[in-house]
Amino acid sequence: MKARFEEEIGLIKKAIVGFGEGHRSNLAVISDPFYGESELMDRVEGMIEDICIRITARTLIRNFEALDATSKRIVIVEEAHRLYRRKIGGFDAMNRFLNMLPSSDRLFITTWNSASWKYLDEVLGLGRHFPQKISLSKMTTKEIREMLLSDYEEGELTFHGEEEADREGLKIFKQAGRKKTLMGHSIEIPYPVVDVGSIRSRLDRSEKKPPEDAFFEKLARISEGNPGVAEILWEEALDYPEVRNALNEPPSIDLNRDESFALSIVLSMGSVEMGELSDVLEPLDLSAERIAGLLEERGIISREGDVVAMKAAALKGALEHLRRQRLVW
Repeated sequence: MKARFEEEIGLIKKAIVGFGEGHRSNLAVISDPFYGESELMDRVEGMIEDICIRITARTLIRNFEALDATSKRIVIVEEAHRLYRRKIGGFDAMNRFLNMLPSSDRLFITTWNSASWKYLDEVLGLGRHFPQKISLSKMTTKEIREMLLSDYEEGELTFHGEEEADREGLKIFKQAGRKKTLMGHSIEIPYPVVDVGSIRSRLDRSEKKPPEDAFFEKLARISEGNPGVAEILWEEALDYPEVRNALNEPPSIDLNRDESFALSIVLSMGSVEMGELSDVLEPLDLSAERIAGLLEERGIISREGDVVAMKAAALKGALEHLRRQRLVW
């Protein structure tokens, strides 16, 4: 697959060269979940592995002394947003990390979840600790196409158009529901909403674009240019050597305030252990088990063992919903 992040690698190289010349400017790489920041850090580490230490925030919380035990001049801290939690005392590790930066003579290259970064920048002023900021940019339809087709010869894959929709699929409206509490009981009240996906699908079909063009345009729109989401959806559509345009529109999300808050915790971390989610929700008299089960049932998160994580296909809908609720910015 075609290498990504050439522009970002250039900016990081510039910061590293400047550090070697005596100009230290700590760097923050900021992105939504699935953007592939770990892949970017793999490439950065490969360039400077003899002078850098790479550590996750989870490891750092358990062992800050690991930084004292190394002589490496550059420190890569992955998922630095995990140094805080939304609970009493949840900023202790983050404050310890930030307070150490001004007196350090090392260069810190860090990665951050974009929702957490915006929150922490507002609360703690992160920006002043990391003068160099790189926000991983959205990919265009052309870039996604080139990335995904780089391992294939021209004409090797056969793209199929969307299958003719049945009568149900051609409806302009679909049913949604909103939870309400009446007389102590929670009920779901159904109501109609415009099925934007169905309308778009019909418009796309009416334009009669080549199947390959229609597929990548829809993939770029549904993924919102997020390369990781695009890759996951591509793998679901690819049945080598055929590619079927069966991409589903992101699910419409309608949650109450408590459920939305729990979702914001998962999204702002990318993934979270159930114990950590309980630490945040239980002081508010909310059941992490119940809410996680509801979010999983609605296809918004996945759950493997004790870890819950955002589902790639639901990321766009989740972001839109939480922004409407003003729970992420």
